[in-house]
Amino acid sequence: MKEGAGTPGRRPGWRWAGWGLAGLVLTGLCLAGALLSWPAGEPREADAVVVLGGDGNLSLGRYARGRDLVLAGYSKRLILFYPSADELRDARARVPEVEVVACMPAPSSWGEAQAVRERMLTDGVHSVLVVSDPPHMLRLDYTWGAVLGGTGLRYTLVATSPAWWPGWRWWMSPDAWGFVGSEVLKLGYYLLKYRFGLNVNNPDADSIFAASPQPAACPQNPVNRGQTPIKSPN
Repeated sequence: MKEGAGTPGRRPGWRWAGWGLAGLVLTGLCLAGALLSWPAGEPREADAVVVLGGDGNLSLGRYARGRDLVLAGYSKRLILFYPSADELRDARARVPEVEVVACMPAPSSWGEAQAVRERMLTDGVHSVLVVSDPPHMLRLDYTWGAVLGGTGLRYTLVATSPAWWPGWRWWMSPDAWGFVGSEVLKLGYYLLKYRFGLNVNNPDADSIFAASPQPAACPQNPVNRGQTPIKSPN
């Protein structure tokens, strides 16, 4: 009788453990957005503003954010990755110095950082503002910190303010769900490939999880559409 009487008493403990686990999962989801967007900083004067290439409609605000930083006086130079024809036309009409990266051998966030590092080292650019979307910030911080490490070059991440990103309530936005999920996977991939050197070279994570197709590889002698050419990474 004592054993049977004690059995029901253990059930509430399991029930509370289940609620506790669910609470931890929900807390983790809420914190995930804050963690991914945390590295973003306030803009400061820099030698160039870099607008990274985007994944479809979710990234349309990147160009406007970068252009507005230049117009606000933070820099005179704007570097664009894969701009649309309208963006390029607007930039050339309003921004003093426009540079365009129209293709890269291996399009990715890592490749973009390498391309900019090459330009910085060869053209005397010491600091950049890097513009992208909020949940992209953590992976960018790891990427740019690794690529620019030991060079003395400086970067500041500046986030856009898209309507689909309601901050810590990101889980209420279907678009944010997709972005956060892909960023978690990409960050894991980057750590395995670039931090631990595991053989996961092809295909690149950005092309695996991108919301839209990546640009085609460069032709043998790519034509740059910007006013000043910028080299692609080897």
